[in-house]
Amino acid sequence: MRAIVFLLLPAVLIGSSIPFPSQERSIGLFMTDEGPLLVAQQEDSKEILLMFLNDSFEFSRIVRSVGVRPDRINDAALFGGKLILVGHSSIRPNQTSIYVCLIDLDGKVLKQKLLNFPGAETWAEGLLLDEEGIYLAGGYNTLKKGWFDAFLLKLNWDFEVVWSRTTGGLSDDWFHRVRPVGSRLLCVGSTESKSKGKADMLVVLYDKNGRKIFEKTFGGPDWDKALDALQFKDRIFVLGWTNSRTPYRSGLLLEMSLGGKIIKEHLIDLGSDFSPSGLLAIEDRIIVYGVVWNRETRFDPVMLVINRDGSLHVKNVVPLPNDQTVRGVMLWDGQILIYGESDNPITGKDVYVLAFDIESILRRVQLLTNLYLS
Repeated sequence: MRAIVFLLLPAVLIGSSIPFPSQERSIGLFMTDEGPLLVAQQEDSKEILLMFLNDSFEFSRIVRSVGVRPDRINDAALFGGKLILVGHSSIRPNQTSIYVCLIDLDGKVLKQKLLNFPGAETWAEGLLLDEEGIYLAGGYNTLKKGWFDAFLLKLNWDFEVVWSRTTGGLSDDWFHRVRPVGSRLLCVGSTESKSKGKADMLVVLYDKNGRKIFEKTFGGPDWDKALDALQFKDRIFVLGWTNSRTPYRSGLLLEMSLGGKIIKEHLIDLGSDFSPSGLLAIEDRIIVYGVVWNRETRFDPVMLVINRDGSLHVKNVVPLPNDQTVRGVMLWDGQILIYGESDNPITGKDVYVLAFDIESILRRVQLLTNLYLS
């Protein structure tokens, strides 16, 4: 296995790599005093790797965190020079519980806890921090009914449960992300119990005490799934994917009022399978990122510039060998850094980072706007 870093500038591609004995999965990318930090987990050993990069995006230091080997880490956050990692780990056969830990940037475990809810199975996919505590989003079941409810959990900084909330029905429901909307918590995911088809997008807004403000579902006759969301100007934009509208997977962007009213739906049809991963706002544009099938042999990273009205403005596809997965992005020093994994038929999975120059992207957007207006 190799971990690969690419630096993409307008006409330059610089790459560096370092060998690893097994496959890795990217978890998060952060900026530290030492430089960019890519956090990954080895698939076989379950070890957590802290990969520090220098200003030239070459590996300068790699730390293995001793004593942290949960079954899976799904999300991470950096605060005060320390990392919080969340996911799940097995407590007995066929039963998992939420795992949360705190480590320093030398890989030392400062605190860890397995949140065991008696008679239940839980996992966490999304993480949000604020001054009041830690919010985890995922799934929950009681083992007796055989399906999951969407699950939101608040912890204090000692990893003690402050409150927990579930929402669901007579089939599987789960949250993938929890995002801030003003002083409230927006959770997005999927529902099979309240769907018009096989699954619908699930959007729920809570206050900081866990009180539900609104719950919305949206979908068609097939599969629809919400993956990410953000507050942009005076709207909420919810990103997901659907195959209810096209014969292949397409992106779906819901535009909602802050009160939960669905204003518009924007289908992001790229002409072939498109799996979005997330979105962010830059100036007056929304950036959607993910992978798209190139109609040949692979999925390639793609970054889309979306107008405020939800229409597609610019599509940037990065052709790379083999299939790619995009996990997330980070803004740093005038660049958009995208990270994920690359499938290599010889060595296994390679973790990677792509860096796009924001100014060049926005110049291209302005150029196309001027051509259109002329």
